[in-house]
Amino acid sequence: MKTCRKGVTPGRFQFTPCDFRFVMDINIEFIGFPTIYDLFPGGAHPYTLRGETLLQLMEDLIERNDERLRESLLDPGTKSLDPTIQIIINGRPVPRDQMRVRRIEEGDQITFMKLLAGG
Repeated sequence: MKTCRKGVTPGRFQFTPCDFRFVMDINIEFIGFPTIYDLFPGGAHPYTLRGETLLQLMEDLIERNDERLRESLLDPGTKSLDPTIQIIINGRPVPRDQMRVRRIEEGDQITFMKLLAGG
């Protein structure tokens, strides 16, 4: 259930003082991101999201963590999600054309997976 919580300050999203019905608890996991392992070591981690969409989650993560997360998630040329990253919500891949608008629900498991290739 989305609820208004005290002690959460607005970030980029211009929330009104108690428009924090968009603050929810989710779980996030990063697979294949060695440069941010110290921020999110192996496995899923509880995360309190300020927002309700996948785009807002990425903005919130970047805003609340150091520059390495921005560099890990965003393509340096386009400043959009790196094309080698797949996002999975509750075990289902999110199509690229839905990433900006895909809603997140309380308790969702969000996995950022770096697609690697090699031989």
